[in-house]
Amino acid sequence: MTIGEVLIYNIPMKIDEPVAILGFGTEGQAALEFLKAEKVQNITVCDQNPDLELPKGVKGRMGKIAFDDLIDFNTIIRSPGVNISTSGIQEAVEAGCNVTSLTKLTMEAASDRVTAVTGTNGKTTTTVLLEKILGAHYGQRLIVGGNDREPVLKAALKHPKNPILMEVSSFQFVDLRTSPYIAAVLNITPNHLDWHESLEEYASAKKNILQHQSVNDWAVLNANNENSAKLIHATPAQQFWVGQKRGSNWAVWDDGYLRLCFDGKIENVIHFDQLNLKTHPDNLLFAAAIAKLHFVPVSTVEEQIKLFKGVEHRLEFVRTFKDIHFYNDSSSTSPESALAAMDQFIPPKLILLLGGSSKEADFSFLASEIAQNKVRVYLYGKEGQTIKEEILAAGGKELILDYDEAGDFKKIIKSAYKHAKPEDSIVLSPACASFDMFENAKDRGTQFKKIVNTL
Repeated sequence: MTIGEVLIYNIPMKIDEPVAILGFGTEGQAALEFLKAEKVQNITVCDQNPDLELPKGVKGRMGKIAFDDLIDFNTIIRSPGVNISTSGIQEAVEAGCNVTSLTKLTMEAASDRVTAVTGTNGKTTTTVLLEKILGAHYGQRLIVGGNDREPVLKAALKHPKNPILMEVSSFQFVDLRTSPYIAAVLNITPNHLDWHESLEEYASAKKNILQHQSVNDWAVLNANNENSAKLIHATPAQQFWVGQKRGSNWAVWDDGYLRLCFDGKIENVIHFDQLNLKTHPDNLLFAAAIAKLHFVPVSTVEEQIKLFKGVEHRLEFVRTFKDIHFYNDSSSTSPESALAAMDQFIPPKLILLLGGSSKEADFSFLASEIAQNKVRVYLYGKEGQTIKEEILAAGGKELILDYDEAGDFKKIIKSAYKHAKPEDSIVLSPACASFDMFENAKDRGTQFKKIVNTL
């Protein structure tokens, strides 16, 4: 193998120098490590953060000009957070530059053993539960990555027969030309409209996860979510339906049981009363359905669901203090995810902490549900005012405990606690991004837990 070539399944795929890495977060750093391991030498990191520190000896193009004049590079490796429609990228594509990503390279190398999970809400919980189930089945052979985790390209190349599980977003799949063996779309609701031009364009990006499948692949879709269900027309793959008994392969909740049907054979997996976590029931259905496609025994699926305690920052129980229960759902960054959180509690005994920075979301339906179900809310952050206006329009004035513009998170939490009654649950499920007050959603959830644990 010559310098600048990557051996994928014995097919040389050339990485023509010079190479640009767009964005230097988790995936950009992994791209640099990968290129260096492959002896690629002419590399420039392009990032819009002018204060970013690069490793010694690495060339950089920083600040506002980071993504300009990309036609200077033969190969461009895009990080998920860098929008494919950026003018510099589009100019490079038109000029014939090879615009790729670690996800794209992974799919080109190993699509026939990739299980990919996407959706607006629930994909992390579903993927983590699947990791437990498939890990119990495959052992250390299972490769897991995607989104906030390390990219899987290196492991995929090193272990060419191992199964791969990926949590993916629309950012990662928007420009792919290869689809995974198993593609699961949990749901599609308005989200990331600060990044995507419209819901239609967002849904189209999600569609890309399965429109390049073959008749031997599998599409796992949500029969109860219109935008997920209609993707069946975009793929020739075999169908596995979640939420309704369609065809010969489905997973549903029926009479309290999680029931699976595969090739006409029906099995009970677990009863709802045996669960030890708060999560949307669809997440368990998708995990069980995908596990069945991996031929995991039902007994293993049942055991791992019973052991599963959930995911940090997703309806995570924090503490009960003086008969008040606190839950951290900081990863709720859309109105739909806040609605999913509401479904897990008794509405009159619930106080939602809502607010944050904007993702251009529509809060009208959330506000209507809050008013109809008599859920009390404590509002904060930039979007707190927007949510307040929607709740007022829905006739829920008496449900607004306060709107805090100050941005003092400790004060916000303590004030919400003072409004609580015995056996109430205070749930941080913001329905918004976090960047007006916090580094990210994880930072928001971590601070929430620290404050709650010091009450």
